[in-house]
Amino acid sequence: MNVLIIAFETGRWGPARLPKPLQESGFRVAALCPADNALAHTRYLDRHFPLRDVCSSRHVEVSLVRAMRAWKPRLIIPADERTVACLHALVRQTGAGGPGRLTPAEREIIVASLAPLDRLDATLLKSHTLELARQVGVLTPQGQSVATPEAAVGMAEAIGYPVYVKASFGWAGQGVTLCHDRAAVQAAMSALQPQHRPGLRGAIKRLMHRDWYPTDSAIDVQKAIAGTPAMFCAVALGGRMLAGFAGVAVQTSFATGPSSVVRISADVAMEAASAKMIAALGASGFIGFDFMVEASTGAVYLLECNPRPIQVCHLGARIGADLCAALARALNGEATAPVRADREATVALFPQEWLRMPGLLATHEADLDVPWEDADLLRKMVAA
Repeated sequence: MNVLIIAFETGRWGPARLPKPLQESGFRVAALCPADNALAHTRYLDRHFPLRDVCSSRHVEVSLVRAMRAWKPRLIIPADERTVACLHALVRQTGAGGPGRLTPAEREIIVASLAPLDRLDATLLKSHTLELARQVGVLTPQGQSVATPEAAVGMAEAIGYPVYVKASFGWAGQGVTLCHDRAAVQAAMSALQPQHRPGLRGAIKRLMHRDWYPTDSAIDVQKAIAGTPAMFCAVALGGRMLAGFAGVAVQTSFATGPSSVVRISADVAMEAASAKMIAALGASGFIGFDFMVEASTGAVYLLECNPRPIQVCHLGARIGADLCAALARALNGEATAPVRADREATVALFPQEWLRMPGLLATHEADLDVPWEDADLLRKMVAA
């Protein structure tokens, strides 16, 4: 079975680690990405399709069509949020098509790899994710979307400080500000709200063929939950969770940033919430959910959805929850119960923990996640 991983962003190390377990599970793996992306440097690719421009949707579509017709993938795997946003825009196109344009059948392959059209926004935009979560009974922090600094201050004072002000479209802590008072909320809103006239901004985006980029997404004010950041990493098909495991942050790269050391294991509460969200989204492919485990109660609050492989996806086999193997079985028509972790491990992610504390890995107590057998990828990581 062929799969195609598409990546726009540099500095995403998790997707570059995924081809190895995919190959070990029987997949043939191709990548569509720029030459300087880490994904292009792993030895576990069967084929690399170059992507020279990740800003123009027209160029992305031409490159994607070429790759899909040459590779004939069973599944498309987006590696980052910008890729997801561009794919969403491309599959929503209408018209007869033409040279270099996706056909309806090709768009359907992409949709079947992600989620139904009417639920795509809920996979990508935080405000839509939390709205859906509340509808299906998944615990979320208090808060809502706001349009003005005055409304943001009103919401913050209603739910109580501290609060987070969050751009609905963002990743790795970008567009997230912790606010302890009225002035901080106003400043955060000012930083997130567009500074250009909507008409001019739209014209520029259309001129650059970058009208797919969701710059006008909502801004949310959300109650800050005191606790420990956590995640649930899963793979799904047609809204059914195939396998998954939880990760609790032992160390993060920075205050609101991604984990650099994680403890991975099973977790009943996070699994139940994730399975409910996957069913509501009708999601397929690799997907992750960010949670906060409240210190005072142990309650698990859903924060957002990551509709792509998160940075620990390749680690599942270490604890008995191999996501790639579960996906291969499902695509081969094997009906099996969801795969859960049967042990736990604490893992120092590379190069994230090495970049945070150079030299620390030599004496680190956690298991080290260094791709010693993938020399070109390792050199790329060390040069980051």
